Amino acid sequence: MKKFTSIGLLLFGFCAHSQTNLIKNGGFESELSNWRGDVAVLNPYDKKAGNNSCLINQFVGKEWKGIDQIVNIPKETYAIEFSVWIKADNIEELSDKFSSGLMNIELMTSSEKNISYESIASVVGSSPWKLYKKTVKLTEETKKFRVMLALAKTSGSVYFDEVKAVAISQESFNKLMERETESRKPIITSASEPKKELFSNGNFEDGLKNWRGNASVNSTIKKEGNNSISITSATKDWVGIDQIADLPENASTLNISLWIKSENIKQGKDVWNNGLVTVEFSSDGKTKTGEDQNVTFVTETTDWTNYKKSLKIPSGSKKFRVMVAMGFATGTMFVDDIAISSH
Repeated sequence: MKKFTSIGLLLFGFCAHSQTNLIKNGGFESELSNWRGDVAVLNPYDKKAGNNSCLINQFVGKEWKGIDQIVNIPKETYAIEFSVWIKADNIEELSDKFSSGLMNIELMTSSEKNISYESIASVVGSSPWKLYKKTVKLTEETKKFRVMLALAKTSGSVYFDEVKAVAISQESFNKLMERETESRKPIITSASEPKKELFSNGNFEDGLKNWRGNASVNSTIKKEGNNSISITSATKDWVGIDQIADLPENASTLNISLWIKSENIKQGKDVWNNGLVTVEFSSDGKTKTGEDQNVTFVTETTDWTNYKKSLKIPSGSKKFRVMVAMGFATGTMFVDDIAISSH
């Protein structure tokens, strides 16, 4: 949801009272009680913790095989941190991006009407036990969620253990985000020689290293390499990531290139309320030297597309900030291979 590992580690200090797991029998210690569906089995031999894990196999056919659980959300919940340990064994990778071992969340109203879906994890191939985390901010009408564990329309074996959902208040969420932002500020090596912050990890091969904000690392849907990132918004809020870097000396033009794929992006109130990429120039990382310069807006559903733009660097600029976001719109935007050059 990836990016929230450090936030999750800080939760105890801010909101220990809300550490109760909302999901019942998430460790499968009470066999498969509280879970719906008859396609899973207990595995006492290969588990992450406790006595059992949950195993779903499919060797013939390509059906959806899964179990699920519907959970009531406590009052005053602003966001939920979802997490799960998953192990994959020979899960066939198909062209359909939904064919994988997965944990999905369906957000619902009190009458269980669908609001949106969130992908917490999606795995193919073979991999050892790995922890997946994602924090999902809720809308006012979200009163329930359905957690789904599945082997979706492919063959292989997928193991699940320690499935968790922890409620977070708005106050705690804001404090956690403030702490996360503070931890990502540039470090000055000395009073006379500030550390050069070079733009890096534009292909997300190191996850969200050097990026701030809200996005998910996606190893299934990508343009090239091992990862892309996805940014999803179910409400018309600003959801995105950014990176601040130093401008090369004597540069007059900044060139940016990137790949974007979009899914069902719906424009918000204003024409610029879409999936977007914007660059901000400043003298010190805070004081702007000109208006933000747009690289592209993205709407509706599109396949991977390459966007390029050359931006004139305003006088007095020493730093630039690349912002990738769902800007007060709804939908999902996948981004890969952001490259920066100058002349």
